[in-house]
Amino acid sequence: MTIWEIIGWYVFVYPLAMSIIWTSAGIYFWWRREKSYSRKPSQWPEDWPSVTILVPCHNEEVSIAATCTALQFLNYPDYRVVFIDDASTDNTANIIRRFVGLNPNFHLLRLSENQGKANALNIALSVAVTTSITVVIDADTILLPDTLKYLVYPFLKQPRLGAVTGNPISVNRKNLIEKLQAAEFSSIIGLIKRSQRVFGRVLTVSGCVVAFRTEVLKEVGGFSPYTATEDIDITWKIQKRFYEVWFVPQAVALIQSPATLREYWKQLKRWALGGWHLLRTHKDIFKSWHWRYLYPVYFDFVLGYLWAFCFVFGTLLWAISSIFFHYPLGISPIPAWYGAFLSVAGVVQMSVAAFLNYDYDRNLWKTLFWVPWYFVFLFAFGALTVVWTAPKGLFGSLAGAGKWKSPKRVKMEKPDIRG
Repeated sequence: MTIWEIIGWYVFVYPLAMSIIWTSAGIYFWWRREKSYSRKPSQWPEDWPSVTILVPCHNEEVSIAATCTALQFLNYPDYRVVFIDDASTDNTANIIRRFVGLNPNFHLLRLSENQGKANALNIALSVAVTTSITVVIDADTILLPDTLKYLVYPFLKQPRLGAVTGNPISVNRKNLIEKLQAAEFSSIIGLIKRSQRVFGRVLTVSGCVVAFRTEVLKEVGGFSPYTATEDIDITWKIQKRFYEVWFVPQAVALIQSPATLREYWKQLKRWALGGWHLLRTHKDIFKSWHWRYLYPVYFDFVLGYLWAFCFVFGTLLWAISSIFFHYPLGISPIPAWYGAFLSVAGVVQMSVAAFLNYDYDRNLWKTLFWVPWYFVFLFAFGALTVVWTAPKGLFGSLAGAGKWKSPKRVKMEKPDIRG
């Protein structure tokens, strides 16, 4: 067997193996921890801790009104909302001020210079948070009325709990890119979080909807401005202090996914760059055996990035050798039996995800038709961003890595997730 045959088998076997692991572990999580979790309000405790919701904003005038509106109607007795306007140059602050004037529990913290999302959150954490629980959401995230209770309730049961990540559901599903991402959030991201909780450690919270125990957040030094994805970094800092991170699928948050290929490319680049920063900044876990429970998550991430390089360079070699030498080497990107096999595995995985998420998104099954295209198109697209960001991620300066520019927003329409 040649080296390229071995690499070809790795390119095929790795995503297939992970699909099997995610699907089977996701089913186990649902059976043992999710199926019996009561959704009845009568089961809630009488007393709830005070909560501060932080909403970092930078040029969010298109979507911020919908977020503010939803935050007015949370089914929670004691919460305050702090909007952090990170030097927006549009009408974001004025829109927020209108809601602040109508809601005594709404507050606006305006920064005169752009600090980046992590620094903006740290400033708010130091001057505006006095509650025991801190929730962070994105400026285009819509919380359902009971979502805050689902985020907070686990902290009442587990004293070693550092963070709880919610269940983001992408609601814009008009074009192909949007449909694929709706499938991705449930069949990939949702199943990954379920399976990682089964094995004990989570790669990352969802930065668009996550709750923290405030004292833990301050203990680990808050959010790092030296990474493109502060949500990944804070997850690892919390777990390295031996606190747990839970995934609660009942804590639903409605989000927007990128509507264009360009915006999706930018998002994937940021995620890929944040992955490289993770590998650089948290490689110290191997210095202590006490952090051994993080080893599998780290190694899985390495294997995933290795897969991306094998796929991209194998495909590139195949194209060059086929065109110029008429003797193809490398890995053929043309779907054959292995492509069909992976597509079938993807449909099975998505079908399981649609079943597990039925209570939260009853129209998810409508994206099943598009799932095979995910493996053909966006799966490869993600691999390309890993390779593209490798030089900057491995060798670039971390200073200023947390500077941000909000993705292009669209006005949130009434979501269609309940059937």
